[in-house]
Amino acid sequence: MSSRKITVYRLSFIVYRLLAVIILLLIFTANCYAVTWSSIELIEKAKELNGRRLNYSGELVTAILNRGEYSWINLNDGFNAIGIWCKSSSLSVVKFIGDYKNRGDMIEINGTFHRACSVHNGELDIHADTIKVIKHGYPADRAIDMKMVHSTAILFIAAILIVIIFKDKL
Repeated sequence: MSSRKITVYRLSFIVYRLLAVIILLLIFTANCYAVTWSSIELIEKAKELNGRRLNYSGELVTAILNRGEYSWINLNDGFNAIGIWCKSSSLSVVKFIGDYKNRGDMIEINGTFHRACSVHNGELDIHADTIKVIKHGYPADRAIDMKMVHSTAILFIAAILIVIIFKDKL
């Protein structure tokens, strides 16, 4: 073999090794994030997602409905609330439930999506396998808007005056 062919073979061997190392580095150093579905996507694609494991996240709202070993929670992603069936013990990390006075914990779950759950009377739900609190909630400060209070008082007085003025004509 000529020295030129040997050089080409060596060069191609080096290039293939270099490519293999780059690919392995990309595979092992890449951040792999699972897709988190929105409630809109879950509702619109319910038929094709039925029975599939998926991720969903949202604010824990309303209440924890304890049913013994398992509990119901509702997670609202800003568009809709989806019912989640999960182990009661996994909710021990919850600090705040969203209501008028509190901002609820942001929770991410991984579980099996059911378009019409046979266990729960045909309801759309997710049976959670894992629950993770992404961000804890906090008490919500609700300041009273004095402009609204004054506007309401003025409208109330105006309504009373109109009734007094026109009481004979009604």
